[in-house]
Amino acid sequence: MASSAEVLECPFCAYKDQDSYVLMLHVEERHTDDSPFVVREGPDEHPHHGSSSANGLREAPAEHAAVEDERWLLCPNPECGEQIPIEDLSEHLDLHFAERLFESQQEASASADHSTTSSHSSSSKKPPKKLSKMRHGTPPLSSASEHSFSVALDDSSDSSAFAPDGEGWHSIHHNSKHHRHHHHHRQSGYDDGDVKTRPRSNSEKTTLSRRMIDVLSPSSSKKLHKSKESGAPSARLGKSELGPYAYEDQMPRWLYKQIEAGPRVSVMNRIGRDGRLIKHEVVDNETPGVLPVLAQLCGIDRSVDQAYICHPSAIHIFKRPKEGGFCGYRNIQMLVSYIQGAGAQGHSQFPPGTPGILVLQDLIEQAWDMGINEISRVQTGGIRGTRKYIGTPEVQALLRSLRIDHGLQIFSDRPEAGQAHEQLLDYVESYFLEDTTREQHEKRPKVVKTHLPPIYLQQPGHSITIVGYERHKDGKRNLLVFDPMFHTSPGMFKILGRRDIRTHRPEVLQAYRRGDRQLKRHRDYELISLKAHPPLFPVWDV
Repeated sequence: MASSAEVLECPFCAYKDQDSYVLMLHVEERHTDDSPFVVREGPDEHPHHGSSSANGLREAPAEHAAVEDERWLLCPNPECGEQIPIEDLSEHLDLHFAERLFESQQEASASADHSTTSSHSSSSKKPPKKLSKMRHGTPPLSSASEHSFSVALDDSSDSSAFAPDGEGWHSIHHNSKHHRHHHHHRQSGYDDGDVKTRPRSNSEKTTLSRRMIDVLSPSSSKKLHKSKESGAPSARLGKSELGPYAYEDQMPRWLYKQIEAGPRVSVMNRIGRDGRLIKHEVVDNETPGVLPVLAQLCGIDRSVDQAYICHPSAIHIFKRPKEGGFCGYRNIQMLVSYIQGAGAQGHSQFPPGTPGILVLQDLIEQAWDMGINEISRVQTGGIRGTRKYIGTPEVQALLRSLRIDHGLQIFSDRPEAGQAHEQLLDYVESYFLEDTTREQHEKRPKVVKTHLPPIYLQQPGHSITIVGYERHKDGKRNLLVFDPMFHTSPGMFKILGRRDIRTHRPEVLQAYRRGDRQLKRHRDYELISLKAHPPLFPVWDV
């Protein structure tokens, strides 16, 4: 195993890297014919420029296709199915490691116990214990600029966007004349919940390839503004902004049917506090009740000085197997879960249940029809029925169309303001501090349980939902997040619903923490926070 300081060289070219796994993937991508890790749109699939194949893919413009295809690799995890920018692969695999860490430790411990038992008594051989399956599902513009959007500013917006139709969801307004979300190793050891990867220099920082400022003020980008007015093709974004399927007209039929059908829903029985049998629905990609557990774990962790948790109604919603990159939609769903559960502003817009991806696509297109961030339609070519990534412009358009008050903050590396990730952490800390009551300020509890909404966070290549904030005794700071790209870990499932957790569980907390190591990798962040607070009632006591 190479040391962390050793530079490894590709045997076929001058490429070098300190990470052996990244080097291996480089060989797969650049020097292996028909590698399964490379996204290709070959001549067999797209015989003519601009034509569509049977599964709806359109060939990229020739001047961009060769360069853009080299940026994406298929995640080696067979259950993931995500196309990952090559510069983000190491971080992506780190999070897969954290996702399964508890299960790996349990199996290793069980195997060790079995080995010890067998050496003492060969007559009482038993197979090693395996982790039992838990329920898999829901039991001014500057370096740091801010915009607020309230219903008073959007009187022209239609407040009745959609309604239930008996069997599901449907859009009331379907006047669209035309039928983005950015995405983003593995290690042999584990140290106090921190997974180690090769540090990234400032020159390697990633930046947002599609900025909200270009949507809010198109004239600030002369090229984009000129292209929009003339209808020139250069206004159309490509794979760098919209992902590997930027040019498809329609997602594959099998995937469309899977998304249209929605996640699996089952009914489970449990015994209530009063002893009665209670039936409740379980959605296979939704996990409620995570935030009360995170609050307990932060309280137990001796390294934590103080932590803040958002409203507990927010649900962790994540991608389904082999679904691909719909993280932008999943983060919208998590915001909606808070709005519904807390009875917050806009809750009457949503029928019971989580709005599906196709419904959200209709709502975004509908917002464009209303003139909200309409340049996004020119940039994307339309998103209905496709796997094109969405981002801040689409989330903001949807919220404005539904008259849900929200604020937009933009953070960028600037000499006069500092690094973007430090500005982000400062903002999130002040966000939670502003909701601290006088009693909490005086007593200073270790964990502050708030009624604040979760926050949508766009970073280069991916988006996540911020659900809390930690400040440690050594000065380190973390965001607590729900990441839709990763499932709820088995370790979390094992302790869901418990109110008496007394053991420090760093392997569980690891999957939800994002600190300096991860955040300083990016030059830009965009953030959307909901402004209207929900009715106050003792929700944390329920």
